[in-house]
Amino acid sequence: MSLKKRIQILLAFLVAIPLLLLLRESYQAGRTALVKEMKEESLQIARLEAAEANLIFDPPRLVTEGLRLALESQPELRPDVVRELMRESLHRNPQLYGIAVALAPSSTSLGRFAPYVYRRGRSEVETDLRYEYGTRDWYRLPMEGERARWIDPYFGEGGNTLMVTYAAPLRRDGRIVGVVEVDLDLDGLVERLRRIRPGGGAVYLVNQKGQVVAHPDLKAVADLGGSANLGSITELMRHHGEDTIQAADPIGKMDSWLVETPISALSKAQGGNDWALIVSWPLKRRLAPLGEMARRMIVLYAFLGGTALLFLQRSFDAVITRPLRALAEQARRYARGDYSWSPPPRNEAPELRELSYALEGLGKSLAKATSRVDQEGRT
Repeated sequence: MSLKKRIQILLAFLVAIPLLLLLRESYQAGRTALVKEMKEESLQIARLEAAEANLIFDPPRLVTEGLRLALESQPELRPDVVRELMRESLHRNPQLYGIAVALAPSSTSLGRFAPYVYRRGRSEVETDLRYEYGTRDWYRLPMEGERARWIDPYFGEGGNTLMVTYAAPLRRDGRIVGVVEVDLDLDGLVERLRRIRPGGGAVYLVNQKGQVVAHPDLKAVADLGGSANLGSITELMRHHGEDTIQAADPIGKMDSWLVETPISALSKAQGGNDWALIVSWPLKRRLAPLGEMARRMIVLYAFLGGTALLFLQRSFDAVITRPLRALAEQARRYARGDYSWSPPPRNEAPELRELSYALEGLGKSLAKATSRVDQEGRT
């Protein structure tokens, strides 16, 4: 391999390695900064939306408990008093959808008594539950469990409004005589969460049974078929606190940064099924601008590296390769008997100038020897 080729390879390594290391460090620094920013933004979204969810789910529980206590403190359950308390409670809490008091038919002198007040547009409407409510979850579960609880999200009678209900048993003289329940319209919450798409990801509600609410890629209430299909989220929810992890989102299946924040108003302690808010931020989409920047930097570094390599190659060619070729040509002239000599340029490297003068001395010696041989031959 020629000296020039060896110098070119050496220069390629000397130029390429620092540029590659610089590119790698730039990419890693950019990735670290983007991931850190993504984590902080994910946590902020999770905390904000969890606080908002608690503000939405707390009023139904508080209103239900307040109405229950008011009814239990009445000397007598009079229909007009019950209806008035229901209307007043609904009127003072515009975020609620409806309120019902349903009594067991044989528990009081009122018999089958189930008034219901609810919102229809901007109006407050009063009616009576005409269906058999004894088998409905909102009535049956508090009666059987003898404690207040949240009923999982469902669609109302019309099938168009997503609802959630908080129901508490009503006691008279130490025995349960019925249920007080408050309905909450979740359409606004679902719409709000579906509009939040961090990095093209999702913000949604989920419980350990695998039920999902407000995911933008699923119907309003979806069932993933149990906790086994929640992946890493299952472990996060068992910790009963705010957690973060990098894992595959159980719905989108993309590698994502997941933040899990419990909704305290829907915890088991409050009669719920430990619902949590999930913020899922796909890493690939978050890092996409960095990949584009890296490709541009590769093109830029290739241009700079090529320019530097060309400059260094020409410099070495002028400083080393050409002078060495001139010395080689000088040696070939000596071999042909031509002992003429051209002094090296003044700006030549000292080592090459020294080599040129040494070669010039060799030429003079050869010239003298050749002249002496010629003289001896003539004599």
